[in-house]
Amino acid sequence: MPAAAFESGSMQKLIIYRASAGSGKTYKLTEEYLRLAFRIPFHNILAVTFTNKATAEMKERITGMLDMLAKGGESPYLKVLTDETGLPEASIRRKAGMLLNEILQNYSRFSVGTIDS
Repeated sequence: MPAAAFESGSMQKLIIYRASAGSGKTYKLTEEYLRLAFRIPFHNILAVTFTNKATAEMKERITGMLDMLAKGGESPYLKVLTDETGLPEASIRRKAGMLLNEILQNYSRFSVGTIDS
C-alpha cells in the first residue's frame, strides 16, 4: 500500500499511502500512528487525511485502540506493537495507558488533520 517514502534534512521519513475506498486506509494509518507513538513523542507525529470525517475517525480509532490496549482488551494492533518494540504485552498495555493519558492531557498537540488545515 505505501506509494512513496521520502527522507530529507531534519525530516526522518514521509510515507504516502494511496488507496481506494474500503481498502483499509484507516486501519493502516492507525497502525502506523501507533507504531510511531510507541517510539517517538506523539506530538512529533502528523497524520494527514482528506476529510473532516476521516480525521475524526482516525482520532477516535487511535484513542479507542489505546484505551482498549490499556484496559486489557483484544486489539488487532497488539502483535504489531510487540513485534515492533520488542516489549512484552504487559509493557505495551502500560505504555498504551500512558500514551492515551498524554494525548488527552495535550489534545491540541494530537496532530491528525485534513490536508487543508
